[in-house]
Amino acid sequence: MTLLNVLILSGHMTIEHDNEHRSFRQHNHWLTTLLEDTGRFKVRVVEDPRGLGAEIIDKYDVVIVVFEGRDGYHDKAVGFGAETDAALLRFVHDDGKGIVWFHGSAAQEDSWGYPEEYNVMRGAKLSAYETGLRPRPWGEALLKTAEPRHPITEGINGTWTVTGDDILTGVQLYEGAQVLLTTFDDLEAYENAPVWPMSHYPVVIPEGGIAALNGMNTDQPIAWINEYGAGRSFTITIGHDIDTFRRIEFIRMFPRGVEWAATGEVTLAGPDRHGERRFLPWPYYNHEG
Repeated sequence: MTLLNVLILSGHMTIEHDNEHRSFRQHNHWLTTLLEDTGRFKVRVVEDPRGLGAEIIDKYDVVIVVFEGRDGYHDKAVGFGAETDAALLRFVHDDGKGIVWFHGSAAQEDSWGYPEEYNVMRGAKLSAYETGLRPRPWGEALLKTAEPRHPITEGINGTWTVTGDDILTGVQLYEGAQVLLTTFDDLEAYENAPVWPMSHYPVVIPEGGIAALNGMNTDQPIAWINEYGAGRSFTITIGHDIDTFRRIEFIRMFPRGVEWAATGEVTLAGPDRHGERRFLPWPYYNHEG
């Protein structure tokens, strides 16, 4: 099996993902372990990608963004810079390679200076101030695997749950994006929450109140794909903590999404835990696909 070279762009995360109890380096480690355990990927991590040029980026098949560029959710983010922006857009659009937007890295406000072309590439806009992006009340969330299935989600349970994740709703999808996962954003969950909105996260509540928030009482996208020029983008907004990484659906889906972004095809079947393979530790692949 041909190895795909993966570059994780990381380093400047909010305090939610960079504190004494939770470090973005854990995310980098979990992502690296999950991908390399399949035997399909070789992963490298850059902890400060600002100003990174094409001479480095072009060596890889797919880039995973684990970068928020701010310390707190109320702060203005610092982006990659014009040279890196241009290199990433060309990497996907012209060179036919892939990009993966992981968890909170997909949220980008207009005022931060990111090019609108990132939204076009991603197939969606995620903004607290423009689209009503928000975290659902904390707790267990029921996810639905979208139909019709894509090879990325083939064989994954139709419904599954994650607990304690940041479930971001209020996404504005662009035409052409294909949804892979959704969750129903029910008003009752907000009304029954002990505290919402949370003070650390900006939420713009319209004149009609919480019920008038964009996408309320509808199925909201949690993961989706989009073709951009000759290349591809995969976005998945769950992944806040280890509980999600331990879900067998995530273990199957995420590497497939990365593979599809890199190549346009899916060959990974998911971990086999039959026979003596049942003794394998997380993430259960052990280089046998």
